[in-house]
Amino acid sequence: MDQVTEFDRLFQQTRQALASMRSTGQVPDDLDVQPARGTGSAAGGQVEVVAVGQRVESVTVDPRALRMGAEMLGEQITMAVNAALDDLRLAAGEAADAPAVDPVALGQQLDELQNESVRSMAAMTDALTDAVRRIQQAAR
Repeated sequence: MDQVTEFDRLFQQTRQALASMRSTGQVPDDLDVQPARGTGSAAGGQVEVVAVGQRVESVTVDPRALRMGAEMLGEQITMAVNAALDDLRLAAGEAADAPAVDPVALGQQLDELQNESVRSMAAMTDALTDAVRRIQQAAR
């Protein structure tokens, strides 16, 4: 595999890992990247939950749901939260049992990308320096 193709492959893998991390709220959001959003409900829609970036953003309980008692209401809220988190995982493009992004592996990919960039830039600089030297010699 040539250097340009390998560089492109590393860059793509790194971007995908970062996009996954952003969508699950594991890194700060860029201005143009919105975190994934998940919704869930229970008790026939009387309990609704919205989760954004691995956090619960809101819980809405219809006053009629208060009639079901504290224990039952707690169970319904739990069900709605879990449904919202499952929906969030799907919205983020990952299965409920998919492994999380490994920050160590991401760091290694970034190191490889940086090293490859430095080598490529050094080779380009050497080629440009050589071309300028040849032009200067030809002009004499």
